[in-house]
Amino acid sequence: MSNERYNMVKLSEVNISEFDDSDIDKIVYDGIYDDNKKAKYALVFGNSMLIKERVSTAVRLYNEKRVQKLIFSGGVGGVSNQNGDLKSEAEKMKDLALSLGVKEKDIYTEDKSNNSFENVDNVICKFGDDIIKNSNIIIVTSEFHLKRCYAIIKKKMPNINVSLVAAKDGFSDRDNWYLSDNSWNSGRSLATYEAGLLVKYAKEGKIKDLEVNIDKIKKI
Repeated sequence: MSNERYNMVKLSEVNISEFDDSDIDKIVYDGIYDDNKKAKYALVFGNSMLIKERVSTAVRLYNEKRVQKLIFSGGVGGVSNQNGDLKSEAEKMKDLALSLGVKEKDIYTEDKSNNSFENVDNVICKFGDDIIKNSNIIIVTSEFHLKRCYAIIKKKMPNINVSLVAAKDGFSDRDNWYLSDNSWNSGRSLATYEAGLLVKYAKEGKIKDLEVNIDKIKKI
């Protein structure tokens, strides 16, 4: 008879060269759940290839009255903008949200950021005082991306509650990322890359150093 025991370790303690699928899954997806709390703002992270999924998820929260305002964040220089589109991710998300019935007065845009750190920094610059006043925020992004966004926000605003809402896309979610090969922009490539970034940024002190349970000890 065999069993497995997992010890909690910090992201910064993980050996980046020893990932297997189980490690990737735990690093990227463990601890990601929606606490169902309400907030004044939902921050929606841009991605040119996943706008429909992220906006539709944010609009659902708005219609359910879990959030009052939607903040769409994303510029034109992100890695997902493979076609050189000159319209910002934020503006494209706003257009879609308007078409889905969100009132324009309830939409804010931040169109200068081109990565997750800039998304958070620029939103804090514009809305940080009000976010801190309300003590919470909901973040909306793809499931594989949620932990990094959470860790960035908690590094910069440790005392606010961050609710995590996954925009499911059917290929990079926890229950399907491993089904693809490692070709560019596949679920596997996104999850694998994300695991590496989480460890890298934790080692560099750029994000909150979260605990993960990948220190595997097997007993026979």
